[in-house]
Amino acid sequence: MPGQKHASRSLQRGAATLLVVVVLFFILALVTAYAGRNLIFEQRTSINNQRATQAFEMAEAGLEFAVGLLSGGRVDDRCQPTASTSEVTFRQRHFTNVDGTFTFSPAQADLRPTCMMLSGGPSCSCPGAGAPTLVEPVGLAPTIQLRFEPIAQPGLVRVTSRGCSSIGTQCYVASTKGQADAVSQVSVLLGLNSALATLPTAAITARGSVNLSDAAVTVSNADAPTQGITIDAGGPVVNTALARINSLPGTPGSASIRASDPSLTSLTADRMFVSLFGMERAVYRTQPAVVRVACSGACDTAIAQAVSANPGRVVWVQGPATIDSNLVLGDAANPVMLMLQGNLTVSANLQLFGVLYLHDASGTNVWTTGAGSTVIDGAVVAEGDLTIIGTPRISYDSSVLRTINTTQGSLVRVPGSWRDFEAGS
Repeated sequence: MPGQKHASRSLQRGAATLLVVVVLFFILALVTAYAGRNLIFEQRTSINNQRATQAFEMAEAGLEFAVGLLSGGRVDDRCQPTASTSEVTFRQRHFTNVDGTFTFSPAQADLRPTCMMLSGGPSCSCPGAGAPTLVEPVGLAPTIQLRFEPIAQPGLVRVTSRGCSSIGTQCYVASTKGQADAVSQVSVLLGLNSALATLPTAAITARGSVNLSDAAVTVSNADAPTQGITIDAGGPVVNTALARINSLPGTPGSASIRASDPSLTSLTADRMFVSLFGMERAVYRTQPAVVRVACSGACDTAIAQAVSANPGRVVWVQGPATIDSNLVLGDAANPVMLMLQGNLTVSANLQLFGVLYLHDASGTNVWTTGAGSTVIDGAVVAEGDLTIIGTPRISYDSSVLRTINTTQGSLVRVPGSWRDFEAGS
């Protein structure tokens, strides 16, 4: 019948529509699943990149951490600065400097300073012997581990920093959390930027004149390579009648004084500074190996504390300074580079092993030694005119100067030595 045929055709068209809709929904589901798969893949890639970047930045931060510690003072087992003389510097913990070459004992070579980055700040372990000990927190904690390698060339050492995006055995062997999510390793050569690039060649060196004030000042130099020069001045050396000048055997004291030295007269104050220290004054003063002491009067306690807490570092005193209590600064094995920006007044017993460098913007330095005895084993250098009041004893000591030259100063990155691969790979 005609009505039945019309209904049949309508049902067939409905079935076809349903089939098309189902197919379209199926295709849409496939497209959605594929898009979701790509989204998940991109999320995982992003997370992996984030972890890899975090590990790399941790490794780079570890290098900077090492550079800072190696030019610092005494540290405890938590890598924190300390004034305790029972502790040594981070540099002394990890290697020994023999005639300018860094050497490692087997125990030192096994040390692995380690730090974890926690929400409240870093937690570090720098033991002088054995493995680091850290308390593992709950959750992720990016970690760095350091190690040092000797280099045959004098003044160089390699530091390797391994960074982990989370706690893991790659960066902390004692970890109970298994492998870290991401690991990165970088290394760089560090070179010694000497605290005294050029050794003075006289017991007293002054760019200007030297006035001994007709006092019984004792100046000695028995070092043959320096020809026994006792006083080297760019200007005249005056009022020496009572001075006790001791040079090489057979050399009259007066013959060991070099006055109006043209090599000093031609220098400006800044050029003299650079000739001795190899860098400009502002750069030298702000380098990591320099500890600064603000002084305006009696500051013997501040100077003594700075020297005691920072063996091997330059002590820069913003003077003028007065020392009115007995002090022994340094020793033959650990001399002191003492920079004094201003006049120095000593009214007690003072013994200094190292270099006393006097400089002042006025171009004149007055060094007064009243009560007590003042003894300098090493050298005295003045950037301008030098007036000595009193009876100090200055003895040129080349071994003390060489120790400063070859062992003291900042360790800085050697350009072109950075690498993110193992040697030989």
